[in-house]
This record gives sequence, structure tokens and C-alpha cells, in this order.
Amino acid sequence: MSTASGAASRQGAWLDLLRLPVVFSAWSNILAAHLIATAGSPHWRLLWLQLAITTCLFAAGTTLNDCFDRDRDRRDKPERPLPSGRIAPAAAWGAGFGLLAAGVLLGATAGLAPLLVVTALAATLIAYDAGLKRGALGPPVMGLGRALNWLLGLSAAPALAPYLLLTLPVFLYAMSTSLLRRAESAGGRRRAVLPATVMLGVALAAALVLYPLGILTDPYALALTALTGALLLRRLLRLMDDPTPARVRASTEFMLLCMVPLDALLLGGDGQRLAALALLLLLLPGWFLAWRMQAV
Repeated sequence: MSTASGAASRQGAWLDLLRLPVVFSAWSNILAAHLIATAGSPHWRLLWLQLAITTCLFAAGTTLNDCFDRDRDRRDKPERPLPSGRIAPAAAWGAGFGLLAAGVLLGATAGLAPLLVVTALAATLIAYDAGLKRGALGPPVMGLGRALNWLLGLSAAPALAPYLLLTLPVFLYAMSTSLLRRAESAGGRRRAVLPATVMLGVALAAALVLYPLGILTDPYALALTALTGALLLRRLLRLMDDPTPARVRASTEFMLLCMVPLDALLLGGDGQRLAALALLLLLLPGWFLAWRMQAV
């Protein structure tokens, strides 16, 4: 193997391990929540800190996920970076805990409220990776991680108790995605997709109820939220007719990508239409990196 091809292989292995496209959906959580908390007038130093924190923590979470799963992946997914030998386990463990520590240390410089959220988020990621993901608590813990990431963005401003409800549809949507991922290994059973479909419907209802409560107000965002939610529900209902592992995987990846539009819809519901449209630009680097990971 040439030096260039070896470097490309190592780069591809780290891209695969870190799952960097996930980071852009974590950024969209922070940006939407921060802009809502600050009424569209960002606290720039804190915003950059929050983006750095979420980058470190979510990259740590994906890395440590593979570290904890190394023995299982050796049997079920031998092509993954660790069981295939493309990345040394010691390097992966070091990177994972190093990124986690960096995220917490950055949280300490952001203030007391962000630090408390960061500590809770770091503990949630570790608990999920270390074993909770395999049991009944897996989907709600996954949802909690996303909700805490939103709460990190909201920590830009104090006394925003009603806005805490904005984390509810994010929590439920992440749960739905986690439940759908589990259906991939269910051998084509329709009932395996049903919990994800029901949870997605509950997430949609939670997003829509924010309008009569007066937390979100923009009528165009309300209409788009209803339409987008209906289209996603239709996709999952159609998936139940033929839930092959490949189709379930494709739908899971699509729903993960739709976390960015969900954040944009919540931000648009706050009346920040231009910022919501700009937030959708985060889909582009996510798509590019996903393509790059397949090409390397």
C-alpha cells in the first residue's frame, strides 16, 4: 500500500469512527436553541464555546460507542475501524476520553449553567455507550442526550422556563429514530417499526402543541411542521409494508438527517425565518461528509 493510499485509509477510518455528519445535527441543536434563547442576538463568545463543546462531546460519544462495542463488532461488524485493525484500540479510547474531557473543560469556562448541562450530557453519553443502549432505556437515554444538547443552547439566557418545553419534541424525535434503528435487526417484522412510528406521531403532536401554548407563534412554520411531520409519518407507515433491513437503515439515516430541519422548524416557529433557512445549510456539509465516508 502506498503512503498516499495508507493515509487515505486512516483518514477514512477516523471519519467512520467519529461519524462527523452527526456533529452538524448537534450544531443545529445548539444554534436553534441559542438563537431562541437570545431572541436572535447571539452571545458570540458563548455560542462558539457551545459549538466547540457539542463537537467534542458528540465526537467522544460516537468514538466511545465503538470502543465499548469492539468485541461485539468483531463478530457482527468486522469491517468497523476497530475490529478491522484500521485504528488501534488504545488510540480510540484515548481520543474518546480526551474529547470528553475537553468538552467538560470547555463547559467550565462557559459558566455554571452550561457546565451543569455539559456534565449531565457527558454522563448520559457514557451511560448510553457503556450499556444502556441495549436495554429498554436505550431510546429514552438517546432522546435525553439530544434534549440536553438543546438545553445547552438554551442556557445562553436565564429564566426561560416555558422554552424548556422546546426540548420535548427533540427528545421524542430522537427516541423515534433510536427505536427505528432497532427495527433494522428485527428480520422484516412490521411490528418492529410500529413503536418508532407511534413515537414520531407523539413527537409531531408535541411540536404542534407548542403553538396553542404560545411558545411558538409563526403560522408558516406551523403549517410546514404539520406537513413535514405528515410526510415522515407516511414514510414510516409505508415502511411497515416492507421493513427489510436495507429499507429500515435508509429510513433511519434519513430521519437522522431530518434533525436539522426539525431544529429549523422550531427556530422558524419562534419567528426567526431567515435564520431558520440559514440553518438548513448545515445539511450540505453533512451530505458531503457522508459521501466522503463512502468514497474513501
